[in-house]
Amino acid sequence: MAPLLHRHPSTTSPSDRPPLLLIHGLGGDVNTWRPIVAPLRRDREVIVAELPGFGAAPPLPDDVEPRPKALARALGAELERQGIGPVHAVGVSLGGWVALELAAEGHTASVTALAPAGFWPRPLGVPRSELVRMARLADPMLPVLLRSSTVRNAVLVRMMGGPGRYGYEDALGLIRGYARSSDMLRVNAAMRARTFDWENRLESIAAQVPVHVVWGGTDPLVRAPRGVMPDNVHVHRLPEAGHMPMFDDPDAIVALLLAVSAENPASSDPRAMSSPAPPKTS
Repeated sequence: MAPLLHRHPSTTSPSDRPPLLLIHGLGGDVNTWRPIVAPLRRDREVIVAELPGFGAAPPLPDDVEPRPKALARALGAELERQGIGPVHAVGVSLGGWVALELAAEGHTASVTALAPAGFWPRPLGVPRSELVRMARLADPMLPVLLRSSTVRNAVLVRMMGGPGRYGYEDALGLIRGYARSSDMLRVNAAMRARTFDWENRLESIAAQVPVHVVWGGTDPLVRAPRGVMPDNVHVHRLPEAGHMPMFDDPDAIVALLLAVSAENPASSDPRAMSSPAPPKTS
């Protein structure tokens, strides 16, 4: 019932900086972060989380609705159990929402939310389950089907947007993670039934820790909200990225995360990001 935390010590020298905690989205697992773990751990300790009901982590109990706040509380409890904290929380999609809830619970030194879920103006309603059933039916055939870059792009780029930089192993890992998630339908329903209410909550979270939000210009799943973000939130835009910016522009994401988690962060990648330089973190 607890999240799984996969720890990757820095490959250079030990650091007293808080570790980077990477939190996948709906249907994700450790494969979500494959493009950026190695470059990040050259300078930072990296912890890759698998949320309850995803990857190898068992789901939350049947009597606990797996909404983002509940997932964040389970994650925070596991961090406390292992004596880890605070962390620089990084999440994509649902994981971005969970990272913000983790910050609200007092477990973070900063938050970076990539294409975060929950910023929609109203609940999305009951989810459809056809894609999950199709992915599960196709699971035995995926090793053959995904050898074709045409098939990979037809499946992943249509769903995620971006330039389609998915190799065979990445595509196989991402789709199998989605198909094999043990609590996909329940978590999806709980997520879609509510909003993050960023207009009332984001400013207070950003008053406690630095908050960075990244939007992809070709993301077909989530869009930046129409309202104006609070002044204390750092907003970044990747014009060519889709819903998985760590695959679409890993260099820009690595540069941002190293800057946010540095004691004296440098400016973000000027070719892609539009924001003030990340503030100091401790």
